[in-house]
Amino acid sequence: MSRKLPLHIAAIAVAVALTGAACATSGASADRQSAEDVAKFAAAQQHAGEPRNTVRFLRPIHRYEVVAPQAILVWETPSKAWLVDLRKSAACRHLERSWAVAIDTLNDTLNTSNGYVLGEDGLRCKIDRIREVDVPAMRETLRESGNA
Repeated sequence: MSRKLPLHIAAIAVAVALTGAACATSGASADRQSAEDVAKFAAAQQHAGEPRNTVRFLRPIHRYEVVAPQAILVWETPSKAWLVDLRKSAACRHLERSWAVAIDTLNDTLNTSNGYVLGEDGLRCKIDRIREVDVPAMRETLRESGNA
């Protein structure tokens, strides 16, 4: 019999798992996005599919990247990614400068109805849209533009 973790424990577990990923994300300037992030966001948008309301992960999230002030790229595996657009709000300011970002999930599920990304000081950014990214096409676009 499997036990389900309470939401707050699941969120903490994801935050701990993602703290290491935060160290691996690009070191964008404190005041502006890096050119690499701008290119990655544009390529991800170009190759993002139709919006979904829910995405269930069968394994822990591999990593994430803050690619725009209101967008993160959530990597389910090294070759499968989701572009997560966040609702514009004061809570989402400076996500790219946060030491760690947590994804507040329920049962390892991202969703647009009650999903949030937790940023600096535990502020909650509402998930607005989730789209699967065609990763091979995104990587090809980045290579062609010299940003790979």
